[in-house]
Amino acid sequence: MKSFFLFLFVAALTVSCNHGNSVHNPQPGDSAEVITLMKDVYRWHDKNQGSLTDFLVIVKDSFQVGLDYDTLTRTMDVLKQTNYFSSTFLSNYKKLADLVNHKLISANPKYLNEINFDFQDADPWTNFQDSEPGYWDTFKITDYKSTADSASLKWLIQTNNWSSEAYSVGFSKENGKWKVSYLEGFDLKKYNKDDHR
Repeated sequence: MKSFFLFLFVAALTVSCNHGNSVHNPQPGDSAEVITLMKDVYRWHDKNQGSLTDFLVIVKDSFQVGLDYDTLTRTMDVLKQTNYFSSTFLSNYKKLADLVNHKLISANPKYLNEINFDFQDADPWTNFQDSEPGYWDTFKITDYKSTADSASLKWLIQTNNWSSEAYSVGFSKENGKWKVSYLEGFDLKKYNKDDHR
C-alpha cells in the first residue's frame, strides 16, 4: 500500500512539473507523421533520381574540374518545390556542393575522372550502390528520438539475402510541418575529410 501511494505521489509530481511545459512535448502521432514523410521522400527520390542529379561533375581532358551549377540550381529548385526539406537541409546541400566544387577547382594536381567522392560511389540518399525496389516499405527503424520540433532515427533494410548499414535521418518542424533536415549521405563533415586521391 505504501508503494502505491509513493507511485501516486511521483505521478502527480511528474504531471505538475510537466503541466506548464506541455507545449514543448512531442505530440501524439508525430512519429507516424515523421515516418510517413521519410517514406514519401524516398518514393519521390526513387521516382526522380533518373532525371535529377545531385552533383554533376564537369570533366575536361580526363580531369574533374568543377560542378555544373546549372544542374545544381535545377535540382535545388525541385527540392524546394517538394516541400519535404527544411531550410537547414537545403542550406547544407548547397554548402556541400560549394565544398565539392572548391575541391575540384583548386586541386593541384587536378582530380582524375574517377571516383573521388562518396556520392560518386554510392547513392547519398541511401548509401546503396545498387537499387533495391520498394526498400522504403521494408525499413526497420531504430534509435528514434524526438522533441516538440525535432526528431531523428536510423533505418536499415534486412532481407533474407541482404542487410544494409544503418542510415541516419533528421527532421525538424517548420511552421508546424515536419521536414527532413538531415540525411547522413550529405553530411558536410564526411566530405570535409574525404579525399580519395
